[in-house]
Amino acid sequence: MSDPTEQPLQPAAFSPRAPAGEHLGAGDSTGTGSGKRPAWLIPGIAVAVVAVLLVFIGLPMLVADKPNGTSVSAQTKEGGQTSGNSSEQTAGGAQSSPSAPDSSPFADAQRQKQRRAAQEALQTVLELQEILTELNVTQWADEEYAAALVFAETGDVAYREGDFVAAATAYQDAGEALVALEATIPERTQQAMDGITAAVEAGDEPEAQQLLDLLKTVSPGNTAIATLQQRITAMPAVAAALETAAQAASEKNYARAIEGAETAIEADPVHVRSQEALARYRQLDADQRFRKAMSEGYFDLEEGRFDSAETAFKRAATIRREAPEPQAALGELAAARTADTLRRLQETGIEQEQQEAWQEAVATYQRALDIDSSLTFAQQGMARATPRATLEEDIQRVLDEPERLVDSSALRTAEGTLVAAREIPSAGPVLSKQVDELAEIIRYAKTPVEVAISSDGVTDVTVLRVKRLGAFSNSTVTLRPGKYTALGVRTGFRDVRIDFEVKPGEAVSVDVRCLESI
Repeated sequence: MSDPTEQPLQPAAFSPRAPAGEHLGAGDSTGTGSGKRPAWLIPGIAVAVVAVLLVFIGLPMLVADKPNGTSVSAQTKEGGQTSGNSSEQTAGGAQSSPSAPDSSPFADAQRQKQRRAAQEALQTVLELQEILTELNVTQWADEEYAAALVFAETGDVAYREGDFVAAATAYQDAGEALVALEATIPERTQQAMDGITAAVEAGDEPEAQQLLDLLKTVSPGNTAIATLQQRITAMPAVAAALETAAQAASEKNYARAIEGAETAIEADPVHVRSQEALARYRQLDADQRFRKAMSEGYFDLEEGRFDSAETAFKRAATIRREAPEPQAALGELAAARTADTLRRLQETGIEQEQQEAWQEAVATYQRALDIDSSLTFAQQGMARATPRATLEEDIQRVLDEPERLVDSSALRTAEGTLVAAREIPSAGPVLSKQVDELAEIIRYAKTPVEVAISSDGVTDVTVLRVKRLGAFSNSTVTLRPGKYTALGVRTGFRDVRIDFEVKPGEAVSVDVRCLESI
């Protein structure tokens, strides 16, 4: 649209006439009917020239100086709707400043530039006003918005008075205030979102809904609105689940409390209070199970059920891996097990001594010493059991192999063993029986028996472990009971070996001769 100042003005018809009330004197010779030039003719022409100049020069300048634009305050009073392009409207009733007598094209251009600057500043204000109006600014920043419009109204006044510099400054101030107000939208949005989150966590549903409505006004396209709406919708379910969980926790039913907290989290997965409650209930449940496991472990420990105690203590260690109590309890368990083992070994050793199972007693006391070499009962038990075990072993060897007593040294050893056994004070039934058996074997082994040996007179005969008899036809040898071997040797013939046994009360005859030639 063209600028009004650029439209040409049409000059008005001008017809000079005598001013009212003016009359000629009676003696004036210039009257209308005299035929001479009137006296007022020259001044009148001069006035007419000046009027023409004013019409063609002054009036365009006057029209150019009149301010244009629509008042922002008027638009605000009409609900933010503009009544027309500001550059196409003039403020009604505005009086422009009279043109300076020395106005020039350059000065006019400057005023036009100042007016355009004011209009551009005003246009910025109107654009910002439209944006904020769409966001219902009066619902969330009414006072700040009104304060910004005060600057715009000041600009309107200056514009109507033709002070375009002041108008532009005021409009710029209004624009800056509106820009600053617009710049607070992200912060207000974040505050609304934080407030909604806090209200949801606190369980204040009305507050959360009110802040959500504000968020929809300040930031209508915010992607978080749907999520926040879902959280608000879930608030009753979350509150009910948390209340159930709290009741269960007060009854120390932490498993049920955990279920309640998990139900709340299912309704609102990011609900911090529910997550904290779940962590707390899980900790309380773990503590409860930990204490139970430790109590069961110590009870089993006191009752001597070491395997069950170990299972309980290890279960406690898996519940609270960082807790030192299970490891300390396992240490106590190991010590108790050792003590119990040693006690049982001591009891077993004493019992074995009483049963005269000396070999077993030695082994038992040795196990105890392997665990702790400083144990007094094991040292003393070993001192008692070892000699008896050795004696028992010597006696049993003779009882198991009585034929060895045919050897004189073996017989002497057996007789010494019998003496040592008879010197044991308060011999038990086992030793007494062994002594009797040993004495009988020795007596049997020392009973002489005559043995008749025959040969061919050329075979060299030897009774092994007894003596060499040489070559003979018939001979008699006195031997102790036992098993013997007679060896016959003859040059050119194969050696012969004759085994025989000597028993008391039985006649024994042995024939030794080499008959197989080589």
